[in-house]
Amino acid sequence: MRAARLRQRKSSRLSRRVSGPLLLTVILLLGLASVRAAQLPQQNLVLAYRVYVFGLPTWFDATVTVRFAGERVFMNSELNSWVFSNSHHTEFSLADCRYRPQGYRNHGFSPGWRFDDTLQYDWENNVARYQGHLQRPGETETTYQELDHPLSEPESYGQYVDKLSQFFAIGCHFGVQSDSSPLLLNYLDDTLGRYRMTLIPDDKTIKVAGSFYDTIRLESEPYDATPGSIHQRVNYWLAPELGYLPLQVKTTLGRLPLTVRLTGFSGIADPP
Repeated sequence: MRAARLRQRKSSRLSRRVSGPLLLTVILLLGLASVRAAQLPQQNLVLAYRVYVFGLPTWFDATVTVRFAGERVFMNSELNSWVFSNSHHTEFSLADCRYRPQGYRNHGFSPGWRFDDTLQYDWENNVARYQGHLQRPGETETTYQELDHPLSEPESYGQYVDKLSQFFAIGCHFGVQSDSSPLLLNYLDDTLGRYRMTLIPDDKTIKVAGSFYDTIRLESEPYDATPGSIHQRVNYWLAPELGYLPLQVKTTLGRLPLTVRLTGFSGIADPP
């Protein structure tokens, strides 16, 4: 399912996708009726996450910020270290769970790579417009490409999300609508990945900063993708009390088992 229009030949991003940005995708990349919420909480939050490998903590920490402005929602994630850096900003509307993405920017670096991507949704023309700069190992300048993704009907193929906005689409489906059927989601950058989210029975409570939170567990499985792109299974433990944001995420990086855990969060005041 390649884009309809490609102005510059696209080349593989496999190494880049398996390194730094995957950590953020992993991060942000998240009796069940008793924990379903009647509506999604709308509290401005800043959340802190840490990456664990083989159960041991690393020095990779990330923060996620959520802000509400009427029907509009703004989310940011930041991971900064001397090895990896990734900054992601997304905006979408959410009125009574009528989710509609507006676009995102994703930029940073990992060993040998630098990248700066944007995606904007043009709903009038039913297309998502991608633009991106990429510098690969051994290159001294970035390569630019842009392309258009034709958008499929959400009723048939699911909503279009990114690694942050996905949690609100999940919360509306499994929480507000109390729908236990699998949820289909689409992820766009210069490629397309289609995932199926399945609810897994698991009455697990997770302790964060001295308090316990009920969770729902979801298994996210790719079922269709652009040839050459990398997609893999992810397990999320999400907290209805926190608007279905993730408390724990498990996946693999190559053969390396990764766990990402919420270590703390706090409310933030509305801007004046």
